[in-house]
Amino acid sequence: MLRLKRDPFVGVSEEYRNPLGDEDRRLLTTFFTKSSADSFLLEMHEFLLLVLKSPRAPDTYRPDWGLKDTLVSYMERKDLDVPHDVDELFPGEISLAQYIEAWKFTVAFKQERSQR
Repeated sequence: MLRLKRDPFVGVSEEYRNPLGDEDRRLLTTFFTKSSADSFLLEMHEFLLLVLKSPRAPDTYRPDWGLKDTLVSYMERKDLDVPHDVDELFPGEISLAQYIEAWKFTVAFKQERSQR
């Protein structure tokens, strides 16, 4: 859907669509260059579709919360092992308010890398 310039997250609150800054992009690039956390990207996608798509999500998952802490907690509640790279390298500065843009940026980055 991203390649077709379509929004894969119709119905997700605008509160999770804030743009990433240049520093945020740099931090995400560094993380996904140094790690192979594909499972983390899949968990990000699942969380977006199953949790943040709810109209009441901003009441439960405040946009000013950290993306990393929230997603790690989500994975732990599912009894999943959090990749070591995530704990050590994923940028804690990125908030849930930037969730969709972080996911889109990461997918585009990974697609670009795989085409090289």
